[in-house]
Formats: sequence, C-alpha cells, structure tokens
Amino acid sequence: MVKVGYVRVSSLDERQRLSVEIQTEALASCNVLFSEKQSGSNDDRPELEKAINLAKKLSNQGKQVSLYIYKLDRLTRSMSKLGSLIDEFNQHNIKLISLQENIETDSLTGRLLCIVLGYVAEIELDNIRLRTKAGLKKAKENGVILGNPGLSEKKKMEIVKLYQLNSVPVKTIARRLKVSESSVYKVARIHNLSRRNGNNATSKH
Repeated sequence: MVKVGYVRVSSLDERQRLSVEIQTEALASCNVLFSEKQSGSNDDRPELEKAINLAKKLSNQGKQVSLYIYKLDRLTRSMSKLGSLIDEFNQHNIKLISLQENIETDSLTGRLLCIVLGYVAEIELDNIRLRTKAGLKKAKENGVILGNPGLSEKKKMEIVKLYQLNSVPVKTIARRLKVSESSVYKVARIHNLSRRNGNNATSKH
C-alpha cells in the first residue's frame, strides 16, 4: 500500500502554521506528503493536482493507493468539486481517507457520509460569507471606514516636500517614507506637482 498525504492551509499566519504542524503530524505515516497555501474555494491547486496525479499513476501500476487528508474541508469546500473528486478516485481505485471524520471511501457508506459532510462544509462556507457580508454592512452603517485608511496629512506633506526636490528620486522618497511609489505619484498629481521642466507648481491645498 502507498499512502499519499495532502495538507492545505488558507494562509501562513501563526494560527495556520499551527494547523500545518497538526496536519503534518497526523499524516506522518504517509509515504509522500504534498502541502500548499490555498483557499478551499479555489479549485486551482497545483499541489493537490500533483498528489492526485501521483496517486493515479501508482494505482495504474497496480499498487494499492490511499489519499490521506486531515479533514474533509482540506480537500475542498465545494460540493460539486468533492463529488467529481470522489468519482475520479473511484475510477482509479484510489481510497480517500479523512482522519478527523474517520471516512474511507472504499465503501458505499463511506462515500455517502463523505457527500453528506461535504454538504455541511459548503453550507458552513456560505454562512461564513453571509456573516462577513452582514458584518461589513453593519460596520459601514456605524461609520467605520473600511479598507486602506490612506496616508495621513503629515505624510502627504512630507511627500510634497521631497518631491519638490528634483534631486531626490521617487524610489528614494517611497523607501524613506515607507510608502509605495504609486502613492508618491498620486500625491504629486493631486498637488499639481511636475518634474518635467524642473519647475513645480505650488499646491493650492
């Protein structure tokens, strides 16, 4: 038997790094382990494709292959994707094993349970999206400014002052003030500053 493991996290912050360690430790018995940072709703996952292709290749060579995951939602949160993956695994005699749910898809009962839990995962994802949308709407109604707060007036004036010194490159201004070059150009444009002729128009603001 060959055990192929797959680990997925959505990001690599401290909590997710812990998740990687937990999943990796749980799948320590696997002969080969694939890991990647991708959203569960994203179907374009190179490492998952590699894991599946290896499993199919080994199965075609006559080996008994199992694809191990820590939890079902690590594989996908899409019900349609889960269904197509289970069909694909069955066609190539690959057994899917999810440790947390104790699922093995080499039986009809296991496949049915996998489908049911897949629906639960998709519903949970929809609920998260709805709560996030409702939270953002409520925050906006309460006057909370969402997104990038932008540059402070002090920072803008520092950009204007340095930009008027033609000898200071935009890249240097951005690095010195810890802003993006596009922000420097935006401030210069708002204040009607130009370096083309070596003369700068003064701001009316």
